[in-house]
Amino acid sequence: MDKERIRLDDLKREVPFSVPEGYFDQLPQIIQSRIPLEPVRRPVISWSWQRVTGLVAAMALILMLVWVTVPERQGSLGQEPLSGVSNASIIDYLEEENISYYDLSEHKVVQKAFDTDSTVLYYLDGMDDDVLRQQLQESVSGSEKI
Repeated sequence: MDKERIRLDDLKREVPFSVPEGYFDQLPQIIQSRIPLEPVRRPVISWSWQRVTGLVAAMALILMLVWVTVPERQGSLGQEPLSGVSNASIIDYLEEENISYYDLSEHKVVQKAFDTDSTVLYYLDGMDDDVLRQQLQESVSGSEKI
């Protein structure tokens, strides 16, 4: 068998496929005619008494859970919330909790209360002089003793 080489120049230059006349002009109509014309379907919700009852029960359960889990907000205590509590009750509570005057003095609320001289004088009025000297000597470390 002889193998002959094929040269491109020797081949005929013709297109083996043919297109009918006006085919591409009619192509959009042909494609659209093959698409079935169906109306757009909307989802239909049927309202039965079971569905309504279930929705109402679910909403009631959600509202009840929200009502139980949301913490209550405490209202304002007013201008002076401890005005109705006696000094003896406050001192007894501080002694029960083992809170000293020194511990209280570190809080900013207490420090703000002692901003005025009258509060300090009222606080120091009932204290023993020896106790005051002792506390002053303990608090002033490294300086001259009073």
